[in-house]
Amino acid sequence: ATSCNYHGVWRQLDSPILPTEGFTFAGQASIGRSHGSPAASGVFGRAYGRLTGYLPLGRNWYGQARLESGQVFVKEGIAVPETQLFRAGGDDSVRGYSYRSLGVLENGVLSSGKVMLTSSVELARPVSVNLPALWGAVFVDIGDVANSLQALDYKMGYGVGVRWRSHVGPLRLDWAWARETRQGRLHFSVGIAF
Repeated sequence: ATSCNYHGVWRQLDSPILPTEGFTFAGQASIGRSHGSPAASGVFGRAYGRLTGYLPLGRNWYGQARLESGQVFVKEGIAVPETQLFRAGGDDSVRGYSYRSLGVLENGVLSSGKVMLTSSVELARPVSVNLPALWGAVFVDIGDVANSLQALDYKMGYGVGVRWRSHVGPLRLDWAWARETRQGRLHFSVGIAF
Protein backbone atom coordinates (compact mmCIF):
# COMPACT_ATOMS: atom_id res chain seq x y z
CA ALA A 1 0.00 0.00 0.00
CA THR A 2 0.99 3.60 -0.52
CA SER A 3 -0.54 6.37 1.54
CA CYS A 4 -0.32 10.05 2.34
CA ASN A 5 -0.70 10.84 6.06
CA TYR A 6 -1.18 13.92 8.21
CA HIS A 7 -0.85 14.01 12.01
CA GLY A 8 -1.41 17.07 14.17
CA VAL A 9 -1.46 17.74 17.92
CA TRP A 10 -3.11 20.70 19.64
CA ARG A 11 -2.33 21.30 23.32
CA GLN A 12 -3.78 23.89 25.66
CA LEU A 13 -2.54 22.87 29.11
CA ASP A 14 -1.49 24.58 32.33
CA SER A 15 1.62 22.32 32.27
CA PRO A 16 2.86 20.12 29.40
CA ILE A 17 4.48 17.67 31.85
CA LEU A 18 2.03 17.58 34.79
CA PRO A 19 -1.30 18.92 33.48
CA THR A 20 -4.26 19.55 35.80
CA GLU A 21 -6.30 21.86 33.56
CA GLY A 22 -6.81 22.14 29.81
CA PHE A 23 -6.98 19.69 26.93
CA THR A 24 -5.02 17.95 24.20
CA PHE A 25 -6.25 16.82 20.80
CA ALA A 26 -4.36 14.51 18.46
CA GLY A 27 -5.75 13.92 14.98
CA GLN A 28 -4.67 11.86 12.00
CA ALA A 29 -5.93 11.64 8.42
CA SER A 30 -4.74 9.30 5.67
CA ILE A 31 -5.60 8.44 2.11
CA GLY A 32 -3.98 5.62 0.20
CA ARG A 33 -4.23 2.83 -2.30
CA SER A 34 -3.73 -0.81 -1.41
CA HIS A 35 -2.74 -3.72 -3.60
CA GLY A 36 -3.52 -7.15 -2.13
CA SER A 37 -3.04 -10.45 -3.92
CA PRO A 38 -6.12 -12.22 -2.47
CA ALA A 39 -8.23 -9.04 -2.54
CA ALA A 40 -9.09 -6.26 -4.94
CA SER A 41 -6.90 -3.19 -5.18
CA GLY A 42 -8.45 0.13 -4.30
CA VAL A 43 -8.47 3.40 -2.42
CA PHE A 44 -8.93 3.69 1.35
CA GLY A 45 -9.16 6.54 3.82
CA ARG A 46 -8.42 6.64 7.54
CA ALA A 47 -9.39 9.11 10.28
CA TYR A 48 -8.36 9.08 13.95
CA GLY A 49 -8.83 11.47 16.87
CA ARG A 50 -8.01 11.51 20.58
CA LEU A 51 -9.32 14.25 22.90
CA THR A 52 -8.18 14.36 26.54
CA GLY A 53 -9.44 16.91 29.04
CA TYR A 54 -8.11 17.85 32.50
CA LEU A 55 -10.20 19.73 35.07
CA PRO A 56 -9.73 20.70 38.73
CA LEU A 57 -12.80 19.66 40.73
CA GLY A 58 -13.04 21.56 43.98
CA ARG A 59 -10.34 21.43 46.58
CA ASN A 60 -7.58 18.89 45.80
CA TRP A 61 -9.69 16.80 43.38
CA TYR A 62 -8.84 16.48 39.70
CA GLY A 63 -10.73 14.94 36.82
CA GLN A 64 -9.49 13.55 33.53
CA ALA A 65 -11.59 12.33 30.60
CA ARG A 66 -10.59 10.86 27.24
CA LEU A 67 -12.47 10.09 24.03
CA GLU A 68 -10.67 8.24 21.23
CA SER A 69 -12.13 7.14 17.91
CA GLY A 70 -10.97 5.99 14.53
CA GLN A 71 -12.39 4.60 11.31
CA VAL A 72 -11.08 3.23 8.03
CA PHE A 73 -13.22 4.01 4.99
CA VAL A 74 -12.94 1.37 2.28
CA LYS A 75 -15.17 -0.55 -0.12
CA GLU A 76 -15.94 -4.18 0.71
CA GLY A 77 -13.36 -6.64 -0.65
CA ILE A 78 -10.42 -4.22 -0.65
CA ALA A 79 -7.55 -5.17 1.62
CA VAL A 80 -6.17 -2.57 4.04
CA PRO A 81 -2.71 -2.98 5.63
CA GLU A 82 -2.71 -4.06 9.28
CA THR A 83 -0.82 -0.88 10.23
CA GLN A 84 -3.78 1.24 9.05
CA LEU A 85 -6.37 -0.69 11.11
CA PHE A 86 -7.14 -0.48 14.84
CA ARG A 87 -6.86 -2.43 18.09
CA ALA A 88 -7.52 -1.37 21.68
CA GLY A 89 -6.59 -2.39 25.21
CA GLY A 90 -3.67 -1.57 27.46
CA ASP A 91 -2.23 1.23 29.58
CA ASP A 92 -3.53 4.22 27.60
CA SER A 93 -6.63 2.54 26.21
CA VAL A 94 -9.04 0.17 27.99
CA ARG A 95 -7.24 -0.87 31.17
CA GLY A 96 -7.94 -4.35 32.51
CA TYR A 97 -7.27 -5.82 29.06
CA SER A 98 -3.81 -6.58 27.70
CA TYR A 99 -2.15 -4.39 25.08
CA ARG A 100 -3.99 -4.58 21.70
CA SER A 101 -6.14 -7.49 22.89
CA LEU A 102 -9.42 -5.89 21.79
CA GLY A 103 -10.00 -6.46 18.11
CA VAL A 104 -12.06 -8.48 15.66
CA LEU A 105 -12.33 -12.21 16.35
CA GLU A 106 -12.78 -14.19 13.13
CA ASN A 107 -12.55 -18.00 13.08
CA GLY A 108 -10.75 -17.94 16.44
CA VAL A 109 -8.09 -15.48 15.25
CA LEU A 110 -7.83 -11.94 16.66
CA SER A 111 -7.21 -9.28 14.04
CA SER A 112 -7.43 -5.50 13.77
CA GLY A 113 -10.66 -3.76 12.82
CA LYS A 114 -11.89 -0.81 10.77
CA VAL A 115 -13.66 1.03 13.62
CA MET A 116 -12.45 1.88 17.14
CA LEU A 117 -14.12 3.79 19.95
CA THR A 118 -12.75 4.09 23.51
CA SER A 119 -13.31 6.46 26.41
CA SER A 120 -12.12 6.92 29.97
CA VAL A 121 -13.05 8.92 33.07
CA GLU A 122 -10.67 9.29 36.02
CA LEU A 123 -10.87 11.04 39.39
CA ALA A 124 -7.67 11.67 41.40
CA ARG A 125 -6.39 13.56 44.44
CA PRO A 126 -3.21 13.85 46.51
CA VAL A 127 -2.95 11.16 49.18
CA SER A 128 -2.06 13.71 51.88
CA VAL A 129 -0.95 17.31 52.40
CA ASN A 130 2.50 16.03 53.38
CA LEU A 131 2.84 14.08 50.10
CA PRO A 132 1.46 16.41 47.39
CA ALA A 133 3.25 14.53 44.57
CA LEU A 134 1.64 11.17 45.46
CA TRP A 135 -1.93 10.82 44.19
CA GLY A 136 -4.59 8.14 44.41
CA ALA A 137 -7.05 7.60 41.55
CA VAL A 138 -10.18 5.69 40.52
CA PHE A 139 -11.13 5.19 36.87
CA VAL A 140 -13.52 3.59 34.39
CA ASP A 141 -12.53 2.75 30.79
CA ILE A 142 -14.80 1.46 28.03
CA GLY A 143 -14.28 0.67 24.35
CA ASP A 144 -14.08 -1.83 21.53
CA VAL A 145 -12.87 -2.44 17.97
CA ALA A 146 -15.00 -3.88 15.16
CA ASN A 147 -15.45 -3.71 11.40
CA SER A 148 -18.53 -1.46 11.65
CA LEU A 149 -20.11 0.89 14.18
CA GLN A 150 -23.07 -1.48 14.59
CA ALA A 151 -20.76 -4.38 15.51
CA LEU A 152 -19.07 -2.59 18.44
CA ASP A 153 -19.59 -4.58 21.66
CA TYR A 154 -18.14 -2.35 24.37
CA LYS A 155 -15.78 -3.85 26.96
CA MET A 156 -15.36 -2.20 30.36
CA GLY A 157 -12.43 -1.98 32.75
CA TYR A 158 -12.37 -0.17 36.08
CA GLY A 159 -10.00 0.09 38.98
CA VAL A 160 -7.72 2.10 41.26
CA GLY A 161 -4.29 3.57 40.81
CA VAL A 162 -1.39 5.49 42.27
CA ARG A 163 0.22 8.49 40.58
CA TRP A 164 3.64 9.92 41.37
CA ARG A 165 3.94 13.37 39.81
CA SER A 166 7.70 13.35 39.16
CA HIS A 167 9.78 16.02 37.39
CA VAL A 168 9.78 13.93 34.17
CA GLY A 169 6.01 13.47 34.17
CA PRO A 170 3.48 11.31 35.99
CA LEU A 171 4.34 7.70 36.77
CA ARG A 172 1.14 5.63 36.91
CA LEU A 173 0.54 2.25 38.50
CA ASP A 174 -3.02 0.98 37.97
CA TRP A 175 -4.87 -2.17 38.94
CA ALA A 176 -7.86 -2.72 36.67
CA TRP A 177 -10.63 -5.31 36.57
CA ALA A 178 -11.85 -6.41 33.13
CA ARG A 179 -15.61 -6.92 33.37
CA GLU A 180 -15.88 -9.29 30.41
CA THR A 181 -12.91 -11.56 31.15
CA ARG A 182 -13.33 -11.33 34.95
CA GLN A 183 -9.59 -10.88 35.44
CA GLY A 184 -7.43 -8.23 37.07
CA ARG A 185 -4.35 -6.70 35.48
CA LEU A 186 -1.59 -4.31 36.55
CA HIS A 187 -0.70 -1.45 34.23
CA PHE A 188 2.36 0.80 34.45
CA SER A 189 3.03 3.87 32.32
CA VAL A 190 5.17 7.01 32.28
CA GLY A 191 4.09 10.43 31.06
CA ILE A 192 0.86 11.49 29.39
CA ALA A 193 -0.34 10.25 26.01
CA PHE A 194 -0.98 12.80 23.27
